[in-house]
Amino acid sequence: MKKYLPQTINNPEGFTLIELLVVIAIIAILSVVGIALFTSTQQKARDSKRIQDIIAMSKAMEVNYQNNVYPTTVSSTWFSDQTVPVDPRGASAYASSGPSGTGSLSTAGYTLCATLETSIGNATSTTGANLGTTGGANGFYCRRNAQ
Repeated sequence: MKKYLPQTINNPEGFTLIELLVVIAIIAILSVVGIALFTSTQQKARDSKRIQDIIAMSKAMEVNYQNNVYPTTVSSTWFSDQTVPVDPRGASAYASSGPSGTGSLSTAGYTLCATLETSIGNATSTTGANLGTTGGANGFYCRRNAQ
């Protein structure tokens, strides 16, 4: 003969609804925090690449400075992978006008700028008066000719 155990309210063989809701809430909070940190890290990484690209293009312009004249275009042959660096998000060239970067190239000099996603740049705009300023919302990174 089978013995039947009486049903009790304090059944130790499962989770209560409150316990499950608490666990789900904790997982949701951790997910939101993780996504926010991941997004911030991605923005900083893209900005770091933009800064390094502008520095590389500036060095390439200085290497190709001959007879007191700068080249008026950035050549792909100046770089090891045979391509001109482009913005990591928009894939547009830095030395052209557009949302990812602005610049001016002439035989007398150059200004190369990239628009940053964070405020870690060295300029508040791409105009000459604001290049290299500190403080404020520095949303651009710019380099000028050294000569």
